[in-house]
Amino acid sequence: MLPYIGGKSKISKHLIIPVIPHDISTYVEPFSGQFWTFFMMDLTMYPNLSNVVYNDVNDLNTNLYRCLKYPDKLLQECKKIPVQQKGDMVTPPQCREFFNRAQSILYSPERKPIDTMNFKMAAMHALILASVYSGANPQKSKYIDLKGKYHSKFTSFMNKLSNTKWTQKLKKINFVENQDFQKCIEKWDSPTTYFYLDPPYYIVGEGNYYSNHDFTSNDHERLRDSLQKIEGKFGLSYYPFDQLKEWYPLDSYSWHEKSFFKAAMASKGKKQVPSVELLITNY
Repeated sequence: MLPYIGGKSKISKHLIIPVIPHDISTYVEPFSGQFWTFFMMDLTMYPNLSNVVYNDVNDLNTNLYRCLKYPDKLLQECKKIPVQQKGDMVTPPQCREFFNRAQSILYSPERKPIDTMNFKMAAMHALILASVYSGANPQKSKYIDLKGKYHSKFTSFMNKLSNTKWTQKLKKINFVENQDFQKCIEKWDSPTTYFYLDPPYYIVGEGNYYSNHDFTSNDHERLRDSLQKIEGKFGLSYYPFDQLKEWYPLDSYSWHEKSFFKAAMASKGKKQVPSVELLITNY
């Protein structure tokens, strides 16, 4: 639906979705983010699919997806956000005032957890994700001023809220949860469950790009231990690193790799370089 750090909108069709079994009854993403792999799936290929579970530890994400179950109401809230019209192009407010105010509200250390649907906060969260580079670090990133030159991603998001291609998919999401990944896995595991997992990547020496939560080496090991116990099937996205073959040895798991050129990895004046995406499966 929206840009998000680590989102798999570009690679899902080529690496992840082709290996998802078609006989599953429950589809779960314990680290759902913006749920791009689910949105890229052709649901007609999964005739037994009855449960689609969105889960994320970030309450701003889960609040957004609870509100997305009522796209007309969320659209009305989004339309309250001031926009600037220039010809046929609609862009978020150039003055940045609304963006800065939304950022200060959503990421205030005094903000209480969102435990009921809050459409105003959902609209603000959508605006922030759509207005920073690749949805990265929405807590600290600056507002990108399009200066009326490009179509706004926030406007594209609002258009999706009245587009049946997207609203039909939203109707299929029948559970939205705000749980730790381990609790989510334990709750939804079954022989006909498929887990697609895209955890914060294990990158030594890098900062934390995910807002509102950290994901430590201990969490990665806890994830490994959780996946060793399940009855269902899983696909796990990672970049290769030294410990990975110890955690998911090649004689017990299948490794699927592809190289992709990623815009987020290119810097000004330099060519894009290929990045290896890895999917580990237990089948």
